[in-house]
Amino acid sequence: MDDTAANWGVLAAGIGLVVLVATETGLVGWVTPTTGVGPVTARQVAVAGFVVAALAFSFVRHGALDRRQAGLAAVGASAIATLATLVAFFGPEFRPGVEATVGLAVYLTMLAGGITVALGWALSTGVANNRLYTVARALSVATGIGLAGFLVGTLFAQFVVLGAALVGLISSGALDGGTVTGPAYITLTVGIGVGFVGFGAAVASQLDRTWDDLDLRRPGLRDIGYGVGGVVVLMVALFGFSYIIQALGLEAARSSVEELAREDPSFLLVMMPLAFLTIAPSEEFIYRNIIQKYLYDDFSEIQAIVLTSAVFGIVHFGQYAAGTPTQTVLSLLLVFVLSTLLGLSYLKTENLLVPIFIHGAFNAIQFLTLYIQITGNPVI
Repeated sequence: MDDTAANWGVLAAGIGLVVLVATETGLVGWVTPTTGVGPVTARQVAVAGFVVAALAFSFVRHGALDRRQAGLAAVGASAIATLATLVAFFGPEFRPGVEATVGLAVYLTMLAGGITVALGWALSTGVANNRLYTVARALSVATGIGLAGFLVGTLFAQFVVLGAALVGLISSGALDGGTVTGPAYITLTVGIGVGFVGFGAAVASQLDRTWDDLDLRRPGLRDIGYGVGGVVVLMVALFGFSYIIQALGLEAARSSVEELAREDPSFLLVMMPLAFLTIAPSEEFIYRNIIQKYLYDDFSEIQAIVLTSAVFGIVHFGQYAAGTPTQTVLSLLLVFVLSTLLGLSYLKTENLLVPIFIHGAFNAIQFLTLYIQITGNPVI
């Protein structure tokens, strides 16, 4: 029986099991300390969930269960596996004086669980095989573009920093032992932006995009209204988000920029114009103009925006990974909201300059606010 959802479901559940088994040997890090769910550990519950999901997918392949029964069973079992992983992820934070060490396996298990849930739902609702292939291809390409763009940009930036150090523009000490100084961070930012644009241009060429597809037009009054309104909405969302998490006694993770700024706040003054000149243009080119528009072909416009925002959050994960699990999740949630609003502004205006302006202004205001907080000096 050729059933793509069932075949892929077995594979996804199997990957989850392999990752969990690998944690027993220490090959992949889990969560320390271990969190329990009653008399068993959260990891054991996750293993049981993936086993049941894999069996459900296997049964439908051999005709022992119909598609709806097997799909619903797989959804329930993989949802339990995912929830157990979330319990393991957040559990140690609720123990006074305990700091959690979160390994890569937790993130891989949650990813496998989410994919298994989706495939179980597709099986139970009778999604056609050709639609599954289309969705898988589109999501793989979109995620690949986002991650590859980040890797290419980062690699190119390393060469830019090396070149800047060789000609004396920055201190050679910025390259020793992983140390990053303010000037080195500025150089990295410029290098990543240039690398992003170069990679994006190569991708656009492969997608047969033209200059007209870049959607760069002189802003009209409507565009200006969306741009200014978008900045206001984002700042209100940021302050509201900050107020809520403070009221709950929580805090978001500090970004790598904030950690560096506490050592050398002056570089923030240079980062403000760079927000408009490199950060926003390069990221909006990749994520809005290339990825979001690419996903329009296979998803609804809102779905494309949400999926693009998910990729945007994945790429920014490393920037906030040093915090506690709750801090990391809260920070990535804010990144997701930012990306979603940028995607909506692009959808409504079809002018890439609008999300570029909103993104740049938002980052510049964050840099300015951080500078004032650290130095206590409101005059620039």
